[in-house]
Formats: sequence, C-alpha cells, structure tokens
Amino acid sequence: MEFNLYWLFGVVVGVAFGMTVYLIRRKKTDEPRQDERTQKVGCKAAQASIVVIMGVMAIIVWGEILEIFKLETPMALSLIFFSLMISMIGFLRYYNKKEI
Repeated sequence: MEFNLYWLFGVVVGVAFGMTVYLIRRKKTDEPRQDERTQKVGCKAAQASIVVIMGVMAIIVWGEILEIFKLETPMALSLIFFSLMISMIGFLRYYNKKEI
C-alpha cells in the first residue's frame, strides 16, 4: 500500500477545519454540554443509527450472496463507517429539533 502525503494533508486539514467550526459554534451557545435531555437524544439517535447500520450490512451481504455486486473489505468498511457517521449526525439533528 502506497502512502500518499497529499491524502494525509487533506485529512488533517479537514479534521482541523471541522474542529474549528465545532468549537466556534459551541462557544456561541449557552446550553450545557450534557444533561438528561442530551443523553436521551444521544441514546435515541444511537439506537436508530444501529438499525441503519444493520440495514447497510444486510444490503452488503445480500448483494454478495446474490452476486449483484462485489465489494472488497476496505470498500465495505468505508460504506459502513460513512453510513454510521451520516445517520448518527442526521438522527442527532432530527431528535434535537424534536421535543422529547
């Protein structure tokens, strides 16, 4: 496997940019970092995200069994990871806007 410094630089810049935006947005709000509501929202979002991950894994496995597509391990793990991140962020935003 070849190590690409441009790729590493892109990842580092992306993470640094994301953390900067997160910290700036966090300072503007007067909400506590964690309380009972945020724990409840996080729990509901994690439960819903697990269902999404199970669905993604089922699609990957059945696609392999039915020979619809073939995915190698890095690609399958990438799909699972990104679907986890996207679903968790989406569910957190959804449940934060909703009154629980």
